[in-house]
Amino acid sequence: MWSMFLFFLKLGFLSFGGGYALIPMIEQEAARRQWMSGDAFLDLIGVAGMAPGPAAVNISTLIGYHTYGIAGAIVTLSGLILPSAILTLVLLTALYRLQKQAWLNRILYGLQPIVTALILFAVYRLGVGSLDGSVWDKQLLVGISIIGIGWMMLVRYRMHPVFILLFSAICGAAFLA
Repeated sequence: MWSMFLFFLKLGFLSFGGGYALIPMIEQEAARRQWMSGDAFLDLIGVAGMAPGPAAVNISTLIGYHTYGIAGAIVTLSGLILPSAILTLVLLTALYRLQKQAWLNRILYGLQPIVTALILFAVYRLGVGSLDGSVWDKQLLVGISIIGIGWMMLVRYRMHPVFILLFSAICGAAFLA
């Protein structure tokens, strides 16, 4: 349990980009330390994405719970949140004092492409990487349709994301069962 705490503590201090950008690192560590199987991890990501709250917090809590029960959930959650809280206080103080510095704006702008790449990899891993070979074409077609309709519901009709999640879940149950 100590190694799990230290991993999420390190992840909390050294990561950028939010929960979905962290998925490749968490998945690699979970497989290396045999905290869970790859299929269990993909299921966990789906549950964590639909649950309220930040994805990284949900993922860490679910991994801890899956591995060590309630104590594991508390340990992983503490490991992830503690550095974030400390770092937020320190960074807010520093950013407030340095907000008009051009070099700081260039650094923050430079981080955007790698965060985007990490999120796109997570989308690929969750979408194409989880498809079953026997029904791959049907899953891909339904998945792309759900993405397109969900995007239209969000952008064109400005529907609340909860309704889009419900729509996606119903479509998945109806067409991919």
